[in-house]
Amino acid sequence: PNVGKSSTMNALLGAKRVAVSSHPGRTKHYQTHMMCPSLMLCDCPGLVFPRLDVSLYMQVLFGSYPIARCRDPYAVVRYLAERV
Repeated sequence: PNVGKSSTMNALLGAKRVAVSSHPGRTKHYQTHMMCPSLMLCDCPGLVFPRLDVSLYMQVLFGSYPIARCRDPYAVVRYLAERV
């Protein structure tokens, strides 16, 4: 888990976009950064294993997929409204 994921992200992005520290444990929450229109990098504390069976709606609600990239962002809102 403490292997320099944030430093690697900054190197790939070509700029300091993610906070880093000489001590492990600096990353406190899940962060996403668009490398290009078709590639998103995710930085997280520890390890996160993606699940391929999670719907796009749930990915948006969890914050792992940006709602701005959805063809119909209101579909996500409808999905949530139907479940509350």
